[in-house]
Amino acid sequence: MSRYWKAALPFLLAAVIILAAASRPVVLHIGFPCDSYWNVPGENYYTFIDAAIEKFEAEHPNVKVEYTSGIRVEDYTEWLSGQYLLGQEPDVMVILPEDFVIFSDTASLRELDPFMKQDPEVDLSGFYPAALQAGADKGKQYALPLECVPQMMFINKTLLQKEHIRIPDNDWTWDEFYSLCEQLTRDTDGDGIVDQFGVYDYGWEEALVANGCSLFSEDGQHCLLNQSAQESAMQFARQIYQLNAGTDLSDKTFDEGRVAFRPMLFSEYRSYEPYPWRIKRSSNFEWDCIAMPSGTSAGGGNYSRLSTLMLGISQRTKHSRLSWELLKTIACTEEMQTMVYTELSGVSALHSVTESDEVARLLQLDSQDTASRGMSTLPAIMEDTLAMPRFARYHQAMESADRLITEAMSADKNFELQLLQIQQQLDITLTS
Repeated sequence: MSRYWKAALPFLLAAVIILAAASRPVVLHIGFPCDSYWNVPGENYYTFIDAAIEKFEAEHPNVKVEYTSGIRVEDYTEWLSGQYLLGQEPDVMVILPEDFVIFSDTASLRELDPFMKQDPEVDLSGFYPAALQAGADKGKQYALPLECVPQMMFINKTLLQKEHIRIPDNDWTWDEFYSLCEQLTRDTDGDGIVDQFGVYDYGWEEALVANGCSLFSEDGQHCLLNQSAQESAMQFARQIYQLNAGTDLSDKTFDEGRVAFRPMLFSEYRSYEPYPWRIKRSSNFEWDCIAMPSGTSAGGGNYSRLSTLMLGISQRTKHSRLSWELLKTIACTEEMQTMVYTELSGVSALHSVTESDEVARLLQLDSQDTASRGMSTLPAIMEDTLAMPRFARYHQAMESADRLITEAMSADKNFELQLLQIQQQLDITLTS
């Protein structure tokens, strides 16, 4: 070999290595649970994600997207945390509502604001505010909504018609709600036992939301039960509780068509073999759904709780720009977000999708005209949703609160004094 070729060989080898590396596709990883977060059957997450991958790879020919299959939602948090500890977390990942603060507080997620500012295709005003808020922390956006689920009020139309009661309007209030529940809760066959009920499953959490308030401060340092809006919400929830006091209501009571109102998640309407259709077949009653009743405080309204599944990007990804493009494909394109209504059981957080004629048609097909009113008012209900506070010990604090408040509701004691005691106990829980 000539001296020239010997001298040139290292450069030729380097060029070959560079060309080979350039020809290898970039591999992105996406993490997601394989089943429904909302605990309903029939979601086709693989169909949804595979469609998103196909769309993304077609637009990025030298990029491949891979995922680990078979991760159940109950195992997903542990799996994702384990991947972070190993330094092997996905580039893009689904974030469960209860996990968001943990990942944002530990700087595990990449801030999305720099990407959005440079990307004219993404307009944050195109998202419903509460859904967008679910992925924000301390004024910065760390995740975008994949799908979300509002709470709505289920109505037994057949029972109301039998009692000659019209379906309430979407701007109904606590006063109207309570009056109807009181009227409907009675003994219908004269045997001395109450066998028909106005409401089932409406509790203090729904009442707080209706009054436009929450139990805890945003930073998770204080319980707010001593404020007027929170106290009036608790008083109303106790009134509702006392209507059914001494009666062991259950899902069965509701399924038998003996309850007029019940708060339910939108996902329960849209699951495979939809829940209301199982009721309709077994109990022969028609149903509809409307907005939740409004509270009485100045900040109250026909508000619903909103739970949101989000998508975020790992802080340590080596392919931040491509990861953003993948996230954007799933969360921000009308094509993929319309598939939320065909493959998943939630609601798209995009105005342009949820308010589209195509989605209206899909929802009408779902309801078979039975719940046409509720389905047609979904966009308005989404406008009035509220994101719940998030802090590191939120779920632990809520479990303690539920136990204490439920005990107080049923106790034959001064309720105001009990609320004061609960306030003190929860403040200790939050700061200990």
